Amino acid sequence: MLRERFQAWIDATAQPARRFADWLAERNPALRAWLGDRPDIQMPALAASILTHLILLLVFAMIGRAATRDHTPPAFRTEVVDTRLSDFATLERTEIAEIDETTITPVGGSFAPVTSAILADNYAIDGSAGVASSAPVDLKVAPELNANSIQVGGFSLPKPTRLDASVAIRGNGAEYVENVEGAVDRVAIEILRRLEQGRTLVVWAFDSSGSLLAERQQLADYIEQVYRHIDDLDQNQLAQNGGLLTSVIAFGNDRRAMLDSPTADREAIVRAIRNVPLDKSGIESSFRTIGEIARKYGRVSRDGQTYKAMTVMITDEVGDDEDLLEPAIAAAAAVKMPIYVLGSSALFGRVEGYVDFTDPETKQFYRGLPVRQGPESAALEGIRLPFWYDGPQYDLLDAGFGPYALSRLAGATGGIYFMTRLGGHRVHFEPSALREYRPDWVSRDQYLAMLQKYPLRRAVMRAGTITQQNLPGMPSLTFPSIDSPDFKDALTRNQEIVARVQYTVDEALGHSGAAPGEPTILTVAELRDREPSRRWQAQYDLMRGRLLAMRIRCLEFNLACARIKRDAPKFEKPDSNAWRLVPDSETHLSDKLTTDAKEAATLLERVIHDHPGTPWALLAQRELKDPLGLKWVEVRVPPPPKPGDNNNNRPNRNGNQPKPPPPPKV
Repeated sequence: MLRERFQAWIDATAQPARRFADWLAERNPALRAWLGDRPDIQMPALAASILTHLILLLVFAMIGRAATRDHTPPAFRTEVVDTRLSDFATLERTEIAEIDETTITPVGGSFAPVTSAILADNYAIDGSAGVASSAPVDLKVAPELNANSIQVGGFSLPKPTRLDASVAIRGNGAEYVENVEGAVDRVAIEILRRLEQGRTLVVWAFDSSGSLLAERQQLADYIEQVYRHIDDLDQNQLAQNGGLLTSVIAFGNDRRAMLDSPTADREAIVRAIRNVPLDKSGIESSFRTIGEIARKYGRVSRDGQTYKAMTVMITDEVGDDEDLLEPAIAAAAAVKMPIYVLGSSALFGRVEGYVDFTDPETKQFYRGLPVRQGPESAALEGIRLPFWYDGPQYDLLDAGFGPYALSRLAGATGGIYFMTRLGGHRVHFEPSALREYRPDWVSRDQYLAMLQKYPLRRAVMRAGTITQQNLPGMPSLTFPSIDSPDFKDALTRNQEIVARVQYTVDEALGHSGAAPGEPTILTVAELRDREPSRRWQAQYDLMRGRLLAMRIRCLEFNLACARIKRDAPKFEKPDSNAWRLVPDSETHLSDKLTTDAKEAATLLERVIHDHPGTPWALLAQRELKDPLGLKWVEVRVPPPPKPGDNNNNRPNRNGNQPKPPPPPKV
């Protein structure tokens, strides 16, 4: 039956098939000759076969196209993306808060002080900062590591940017420049962009504190180059004929206009910068200054034309009037004035940094004067735990971002924060490795609302606050001979310190002290994988791991003290005179606590693996440097020097030593 149907189809298609075959043979001599040599081939059958195969090929092609149509990749295209933070793009329309009457006063060459009201206190939520060692961290490239790694205190870290390297942050994006001069070059580009929108007024606002004395003189030369670069790049001569004006403001406890009025005179601009006076009050009114600049220069008109203002602030401190941050943003937004900041990197989880300073009048050198350079977030988010045993404490780490308030000021107004002064004795990190860990640069009210939304973040903040406020100092791990009358007192005193540390750690973990329903580090573990922020994941894992590790160390300390009291060992070496607790790979705790020790190690190893090249990974690596167990070893401790052994201990013949003058405020 099937053969009969196929033969009927062949007969039906014989005539058109024959015509098609004849048409091919007429136009292809090779085919005609080949067919002439093959009398066994019937032309109708051949033509039908060719037509059948053509139809089948067409059908298969249509099926293939339909099957792959949904999987065809989209066409590649590019577009310019606006990188400003969405949080800042829709600022609430609020009234500009009153910032008293403008006190920016032209000095006209006179540096007589202009007094303004003392500003409000700092955030209470910032906490306190302890004094850190000023010993420099040795940064050496290890020969066995690749060119992108360094050795810091025995650990492998990504190679940091140079000490003069800079990064610019606008909103959610980042831009990289080579040095301070490069950052100023980027300011020149921003000025040109502003000029394309119309006549422009640039206000340079200089922190006049002592900590920036040398940098101000250096920047005067760089800023002179800004205007030369503008001339080179300004093909349409937009800056000519009054198109670009400049003003210079010095701010500290007060604010001073270093020029009588905005000018295009380059020499006068540079001279004004070099003449910024030294403010010895130690107070920086950063945000009041921005508010007053917006009021005074936000809508300057000349010859019937209005100027678009932009401000470039140069400072190495956050400012002492952070409560005026949101009013300053509102004031700048009202006149569409972007703020660009050239400043320091914030300190990771710290408020105070330290700078060296030479008094220009007395030539007295001061090392490690405190300055407020952080934190990078709206509140302190991390814990403060000392590391036991020898090794770096990492009290001062660069956060890889600018301070919260200045970063928010720049981002919210459409400006850029340039990190141009990395700490000379601080470990710092490649900014590109930290892009996923950007702090929440939202208003403080929004920040607190986000904490309420995420219980894990509240638990982290709770634990951080407890350790920042209540953690006592680190115990001594070296004790005199058991036969010494001081042994028992030393042991008891340090056991009390460890007991306070353990109590604080237990409270931070949530073993005690938590109100009913209050999220703690222990109760929010199941929420960790649902946390959307890489930054908060790293914070939680590091915090839980370090708190568990510290708890194990405290329990091991008490067990070791109990062992030496119960079974007093004897010195085996003739020159030994003291006992010291050192790390031991074996712990001496119950199975439950041994499980906690393993969990601590697992968490810390996860931080190192999941967050390489970040401060969290470095701190986790440092915690894992030493095992959690403890054991006693005998050591030789040199006796303390006796009075009169050196000149430093000799009494002053004239009586009491004169009291040194208090260090200056910078």
